[in-house]
Amino acid sequence: MIWNFILYLLYGLAFFTLGVAILSRDIRLSELGIARIIWLLAMFGIIHGFHEWLELLEQLNPDIKTPTFSLIRLIVVSISFLFLFYFGLFLNIITLYGDQALKTISNITKVLVGVLALSLTTVATYLDLGNGGDIYTRQLLAFPGGLLSGVGLVKYSRVVRAFSRDVATNFILAGSFMICYAFLTGVVPSDVIVPYLGVKIVLFRGLSALLIMFFTIRGLSVFSLEQRELINEKLLRFSQSEKLTSMGILAAGIAHEINNPLTNVSLNVEMLKDLVGDDDRMIKKLGAIERNTDRASRIAKELLHFSREKETALLPIDINQVLTSTINLLKNQDLSSIIQLNLRDVPQIMGIHWKLEEVFINLLMNSIDACTRQDSIAIETLLHSGYVIVTVTDSGHGILEENMSKVFDPFFTTKDIGKGTGLGLSVCYNIIKQHSGDISITSNIQEETIVTVSFPVLPI
Repeated sequence: MIWNFILYLLYGLAFFTLGVAILSRDIRLSELGIARIIWLLAMFGIIHGFHEWLELLEQLNPDIKTPTFSLIRLIVVSISFLFLFYFGLFLNIITLYGDQALKTISNITKVLVGVLALSLTTVATYLDLGNGGDIYTRQLLAFPGGLLSGVGLVKYSRVVRAFSRDVATNFILAGSFMICYAFLTGVVPSDVIVPYLGVKIVLFRGLSALLIMFFTIRGLSVFSLEQRELINEKLLRFSQSEKLTSMGILAAGIAHEINNPLTNVSLNVEMLKDLVGDDDRMIKKLGAIERNTDRASRIAKELLHFSREKETALLPIDINQVLTSTINLLKNQDLSSIIQLNLRDVPQIMGIHWKLEEVFINLLMNSIDACTRQDSIAIETLLHSGYVIVTVTDSGHGILEENMSKVFDPFFTTKDIGKGTGLGLSVCYNIIKQHSGDISITSNIQEETIVTVSFPVLPI
């Protein structure tokens, strides 16, 4: 009797501790998909721990086993396994389709899944009412719920590996013991005696519960690591924002100061052209002055774009239309014929049409400058995890690895003198952030460069 008491006490305590440990974590700022559903595992732990203590109470006092008590215990165990089933199901959806997958699932789909799971629970409970046990509940709910949860935890370890290999290992171990628990609980009856050892299978269920608790709690450290990374990222962004603000004020002052003399130079060049007549030598000299003046004027214009304050008048727009109009604007450019469009049907986003045109003009001009007529530039749009994704892929000369961390820095350029100001990607970065979007670049020398731009879908 004393061993049964200790076993069921620890068995229930393991799951109850798991639930409390999860609920005590501050995960409000987490961007991980599992953070939105981990409370389901916590509810399973607390309710199932309570169920094991009800079973302990029945062991200590057999007279309490009345039809009413059995019904209460059956309802409690059914609810606990229902939470486990939901957790496993949603975790696998997140693992397969990304952390934002649950946001993109329609409410109708969620209701249908809920109705099906509740129907399964009701059927299992009804079947168990006739036999006074919980066999069907364990077979129809505990086994698939535990199996889905275990597989989901193992697969989700690939996501948390980015934070720590140790955390990923804990997820794998927690998932593995959850799979063991699924078989021991859902397939093997409670009264089975383990051959050679002479102990009930409940002992191994309890050990599985302890190991699930231990490795899951260790795996929860991923939220602390994520918060630390988010804090460091915000501090870095704040520092960068301060630097860019100061640089923007300086750039605006410079641009305004040089615009007036440049205008004066341009007017005087036009006057001199009329005075020199047909003197080819002087016309060439004036042409060189005019070209350099235009270049200085373009630099001033880009400086003003860089320093311009953010506009907030975002309107619903079709990104495919933006890309189509951008291509039309670039038709007169050399190598524009190597640009290929693959535009899928994607939802609208909130944006400023001309600003997004500026982004894609800059990106495509960079690709054109990196390519020859034997290369290709591909533009593709798609929908993924609640974001409209635009990829610009070129087969040009690529970007050196040591330059990848500097491509968004103002005035950084790898182009020859006279061909670039180094402000294009900085302007793009600011505009994309203004649209709550993101931009990333991957490149392999002499192979390809891929620019990925993402924007949140227009809320319905």
